[in-house]
Amino acid sequence: MGDMVGGQFFIPRAIIKASCNHFYDMAEDTIKEATFCCGGGGGLLTDDLLELRVKGALPRMEALKQVVDDYGVTHMVAICAICKSQFSKILPHYGFEMDQVITLHQLVGDALVLDQGTSNLDSN
Repeated sequence: MGDMVGGQFFIPRAIIKASCNHFYDMAEDTIKEATFCCGGGGGLLTDDLLELRVKGALPRMEALKQVVDDYGVTHMVAICAICKSQFSKILPHYGFEMDQVITLHQLVGDALVLDQGTSNLDSN
């Protein structure tokens, strides 16, 4: 990502940390270069293959359960649209709520606070 080696791992995490009060990474052996696929990539994102998708998501769901149990994590951020679609469908199969996965864009948007008293539109 950009000219930073490993930027695809570090830049999104920096954005998350700047956008929310509490950030907990999943276990070190399940992130960055050791990241598990969500189970929906490679053309598997179809309901015809739901059983396979549920099985493919197991490693990521186990990692999510660990941070939920250890830290009370309420949401998982997905940077990939396929992961967001996959997890929205798969989370209920593992006892999680469908809306516990959000995109990085959603997180940033939710974190924005606009001060109504300083609108540039009112100064013209």
